[in-house]
Amino acid sequence: MSGTIALFSLTLAIAFLPDRTITYDGALYINIARNLLKGITNYTYQGVYMMYRPPVYVYTLSLLFRLVPPHSHLAAARLVSAFFYALTAGLVYTFAMELWRDRLKAFAAAMFYVFNPPAFAMGTRELVHSEFTFFYTLAIYLLYTGRKRGEATRLYLSFIIAGIAVLTRYTGLSILGVIIAYLYLTEHWDWARKKEYPLGFLLFILVLLPWMYMGHLYYGGAFKPFSVATQYVTNAPPVSAFDYVGMIANTLGILLFLAIAGFVFLKKNDEGWLLISWLFLGLLGIMTVTHKEERFITFLSPVIALLAAHGLWSLAEILHELITSAEHRKYASIMLLILFLIPIGRDALYLKGQWDEQGAVYVKVMEYASANYPSVEWLLVSPKMYTMAGLYYPDAIIQVIIDRQQVRNRIASGKYGLIIKMESDPPLNIEESGMYTIAREFPEEGFKVFIRSTSISKSRDS
Repeated sequence: MSGTIALFSLTLAIAFLPDRTITYDGALYINIARNLLKGITNYTYQGVYMMYRPPVYVYTLSLLFRLVPPHSHLAAARLVSAFFYALTAGLVYTFAMELWRDRLKAFAAAMFYVFNPPAFAMGTRELVHSEFTFFYTLAIYLLYTGRKRGEATRLYLSFIIAGIAVLTRYTGLSILGVIIAYLYLTEHWDWARKKEYPLGFLLFILVLLPWMYMGHLYYGGAFKPFSVATQYVTNAPPVSAFDYVGMIANTLGILLFLAIAGFVFLKKNDEGWLLISWLFLGLLGIMTVTHKEERFITFLSPVIALLAAHGLWSLAEILHELITSAEHRKYASIMLLILFLIPIGRDALYLKGQWDEQGAVYVKVMEYASANYPSVEWLLVSPKMYTMAGLYYPDAIIQVIIDRQQVRNRIASGKYGLIIKMESDPPLNIEESGMYTIAREFPEEGFKVFIRSTSISKSRDS
């Protein structure tokens, strides 16, 4: 059944792959992955090391890029996300079966994951979230089943996968809190005296060591990738915890209600402590960061799905007391599942539609520029287009529009072959320099494309 659910989820994701949108982060991942084809340690964009971005997703892309042509790199990156989104759907079913031994309840949990708005939206993006969610969930699944069955191998694999999760997205460090909280709540400190767990933490560290060593060699310190990533997020616009809770409630809608119901009906047993540790310690990892976005909660979509399924079944049990026939009870559960999936699916489509519009205007402008002026060595672009420009001009030197004298001097000397400017960017001296002609204006989108006057080879597009 888990395989069928995974196949259904993969088909669904492929059917909804976006076509005319690119995210800033996604473009950067693709650019770095392309440079890794030139050397396994060439973790750079425009000659600068980008190790504040975690490596697993990028190295996954670089392996795939060896098999597909450059014009298919964006589609390949999205298929990687779709693949891990589908794997996670199957894993959620397997996890629910391990918890409750109820096929219908496990199916409900899988569907609540598949149509979880952030999970569905990120399942078609050139971003890390789907792969990160899979490894994070797999690590917790192996921890739970390894402890439950007394299998040391599963426990060791759990810590190894947890290390991979951290290297997929640094937010994954919260998994250490999940593991320790779960073990403490179920065993107090007895777990610390078992050799499997100290060895597991050692394996976790060993997984991180190659990346930390690379950080030491190329990035100024073993812990620099993590510290720079923290600084990068800290410098982004802050979002209060209160506002973020409101954002989550608005995004998840009725799914959040079911998850809260599931939390209320949890029992104080292994399963209950696992789900509580997973949800609250994972959420704490987001709340402690100053900048927060709705997509950051994607990695918790499996535990939200499990809690939502438990909440639905708990509510159904109340109705079951009024229904004596076991067969009728089954039908009642199915009807409730369908009733709730309709608005949840609607919310998922709405969020995905919003994401499908992000970056679409940049794609429109870049496609015009690259189609009409493909051979450009130096580009000056709006900061929001910095990484995207690398997709269309992989061999060019790309700089951003900032009000610095060096940039003004290069404009005055006609150094840039192409300039793409937003209305909100600093005006600089582009038109005053006499070196550039407007190739095309995009008034509705607020863009102007300038071409060096001596380089115009085609008539201007009206």
